[in-house]
Amino acid sequence: MSSRLQPLPTLPDDAPSASGRFSRRVALEDVVGVGHGPRQEQIALLTRAFENQYEVRERYYGSWVAVAVALVAKDGRDTLEFACAPDVELDQNVEELLFRAYSLYRQVHLTLETGRDRALLLHMVYGVISGLFKELDRAAATGQTECARITYLEQACARAERYFGRASQRRAQLRYLAGIMGGLTVIAGVGVLLALGLEMLPDVHGEAPMFVASLIAGGVGALLSVLHGMTSGNLRLHTLFANAESNLGPLVAAGALRPLLGALSGTVVYVLLKSGFVPLQIPEGASGTHFVIAVAILAGFSERWARGVLAGTEERIQGAGSAKPS
Repeated sequence: MSSRLQPLPTLPDDAPSASGRFSRRVALEDVVGVGHGPRQEQIALLTRAFENQYEVRERYYGSWVAVAVALVAKDGRDTLEFACAPDVELDQNVEELLFRAYSLYRQVHLTLETGRDRALLLHMVYGVISGLFKELDRAAATGQTECARITYLEQACARAERYFGRASQRRAQLRYLAGIMGGLTVIAGVGVLLALGLEMLPDVHGEAPMFVASLIAGGVGALLSVLHGMTSGNLRLHTLFANAESNLGPLVAAGALRPLLGALSGTVVYVLLKSGFVPLQIPEGASGTHFVIAVAILAGFSERWARGVLAGTEERIQGAGSAKPS
C-alpha cells in the first residue's frame, strides 16, 4: 500500500544556509520531500522553516510514509494543507476517502468564510485526513497491507458531511431571512405610493387604506410562514442556495421574492373579495377590517391556499361563461 522512503546523501540545490534560512518560502510539500523526490537530510530544517512561516494549529508529518497534513492560519483564516508524495501507493478506498475529505474541505472553505461552524468543520476534516495518514504510517511500520480503521474514518467523514449540510442550511436561511426583511421594507414603501395613487381614483376612494393593509398583511404572512419553517426545521433551501455556488446576492434576492409573492397574493385575494368573485361576506365595521387582514395574512402564509382561491375563481368564471345562452 505504501513505499518506505530512504534518505539520500545529497542535498537539493536550494539547501538552507548556515543560518537555517531558505532562499524561497517553504511549502508543506517540501516538508515531505514532494518537490525533490524522496525524503532527504534537510527535512528537519524544512519542517522548522514551514512552521516558522505559518502559524500551525495542528499538524501530522509521516514517519514512514511521505505524507503530511497541517491546519494553519493563513491570510487571516484557518486553512488546511496536506501533501502526499507521488510514489506513495494508496488503495482505492483510501484514495477515495482522501479525495472525499479534501472535497469537503474545499466546500467548507468556499461556503463558510468565518465562524464556529467553519472552525469545527476544519478540525473534523483534519481529523479524518490525519487519522488516515496515521494509519498509513502504522501500516508501513508494521508491514501491513491494508488500513485497519478505514471504516471508522469513513463514518467520521460522513458525520462531517452531515454537519456541513446543516451549517450551510443555517447560513443560507439567515441570508434568506435578511432578504425577506428587506423585501418587506420595500413593500411597505411601495404600498404608501400605491395608496396615494388609489386616492385619485373616484370609484375606489376610501379603499386605499385597506388595499395597502392587505398588501402588507400578505407580506407579513409570508414572513410568518418562513419563520415557522425555520423553527420547525421544515424549511430546506435548494442546494444551489445553500452551498458555495450561491453568494450573498442571490440568497437575499430569493428571500426578497418571498414577501413579494405573499403581498401580491394578499392583494389579489382582497380584490377578489371586494369584487364578489369569492363568495365570502365581509362583516361591517372593525370586524370587516380584521377579516380582510386575516384573509390577506392567510394568503401570504399559504401559497397553496392562495392558488386554490385563484383556481376556484377561474372555474366560476368559466362556468358562468359557458352558462350564457348562445
